[in-house]
Amino acid sequence: MSSCPVEARWWPVWAFALLLLASGCAEPPEDLPDDADAPVVEAAPEAPTSQELGALVERSLEGSQVQVNADTLLDVIGARVSALPSGDSAEAFVERRLEAYGVPRVWRESFPFLAWDRREASLEVVTPEEGVEGELNILSLGHVGSYEVEAPIVDAGYGTAEEIEALGDAVDGAIVLADVGAPEGYGRGVHRTEKVTLATEAGAVGFIQVNTTEGPRIPVGVATLGDEETELPAVAADRASGQALRGALAEEQPVMVRLTVDNWMERAETDNVLGEIPGQSDEIILVGAHLDSWDLAQGAVDNGSGTLAVLELARALAQHVDDTGEVPYRTIRFAFWMGEELGLYGSRHYVETRLDDDRIQRYAAILNLDVVGDPVGLGAMGRPEAEPFLRQVLTGVAEGGIDLDEAVGTRGGIYSDHQPFLMQGVPVLSVRSEQRPEAAGVSHTIHDTRDVIDEPGIARSAAVSAALLWAAANAPDLGLERWSEEEIGRRLEELGVRDPLERAGEWRWP
Repeated sequence: MSSCPVEARWWPVWAFALLLLASGCAEPPEDLPDDADAPVVEAAPEAPTSQELGALVERSLEGSQVQVNADTLLDVIGARVSALPSGDSAEAFVERRLEAYGVPRVWRESFPFLAWDRREASLEVVTPEEGVEGELNILSLGHVGSYEVEAPIVDAGYGTAEEIEALGDAVDGAIVLADVGAPEGYGRGVHRTEKVTLATEAGAVGFIQVNTTEGPRIPVGVATLGDEETELPAVAADRASGQALRGALAEEQPVMVRLTVDNWMERAETDNVLGEIPGQSDEIILVGAHLDSWDLAQGAVDNGSGTLAVLELARALAQHVDDTGEVPYRTIRFAFWMGEELGLYGSRHYVETRLDDDRIQRYAAILNLDVVGDPVGLGAMGRPEAEPFLRQVLTGVAEGGIDLDEAVGTRGGIYSDHQPFLMQGVPVLSVRSEQRPEAAGVSHTIHDTRDVIDEPGIARSAAVSAALLWAAANAPDLGLERWSEEEIGRRLEELGVRDPLERAGEWRWP
């Protein structure tokens, strides 16, 4: 089954115009690679010199097509929602670009998921009648179905486990109000899915996430990472609405509200788009970015920036192979994931299908580009042993005119497409970057538009990534091993992600 929608539903005329960009909805050819056929090793790997990496960086920057690709990806297609026409058009666009760049193998892999699209959401104060002035502005979170509940609200601060627990029985039968983020000094971020889970388990009948920045922005996102809808209505509100509700609560009397949401959900299929430059061995270096976005704007920062970077480095590496005739020792694979915003569906499916027959063993390292700006440094999640290799890359990148932080990062987190690989012990490399000030806080909001992204910075990050991938694909010894099952749990705990994984039901270690 292809990702082509089988029912037009309510799509506007522009949606069908986007479909004209697509190259059709045929299934991928059966003879494309599936990781099963190991190439024959023709020669031992030979690490590229610093001068060679520097030259690759320079050529990448000279031929940059970030702006050209942004013209179509962001200005024509815009928001890219999985299993809707905009998502299909985005898949077709990156597929055609990989082919145009001369990437030798390009194909798609379909996967099933719970598709979602927003319709209506409203919040009104029932009592006290004059308790709140002005309009309450909300938007539904993802994977929320259709509900109407009338209940009192309770203020849970940031909605952490400790704050929910401190409210005791007050949460049972109530609608929880919680700010975005975590209290100062908490030690880690607290994802909205964790907060919704905590509220649900405590007996809440609704959840309202409140933005902490001034203005009309309402940051949305998926409310559960599970492959099912939430058990309660979960929405997001702007700061003014949250302040109004808290002002009413300050009067020390119950505040009863009516929360109504109505959304569309159904099982569907969509596609990851993949390409690769075949290597000489059976090992694989993968770089990916999620192609999908939320529906409120152009999805420029999250994750048009990462998509543009992967397209750009694919162009640079394909051109390098064509110009030099060099064949990488390890295969370099490019991945454009769909379904990330609704729960990492594309990358999860990709990894799961490679676990059954242990093909995951072939992955020497992966790089995930999610929200990309101007490059500032390199890293490897939880892997200080990567420092010698990464320092060699830093030297090569400097030869190409880009100076990065000499300190190699080892921190990491979850909630992006590297997570399924990380949880199987696959080495995760990183290119750290910084956004323009204008891009702060725009992800998942109406302001995630092209004017705030750093297109020259994205081109620089792509050039750095190209050098990193070429070095990783040809290093005689990366110095990185896949973690054992026992070691995965220990390393994840050291990264500080045990609590959120346990709340999501994904912690499999003692």
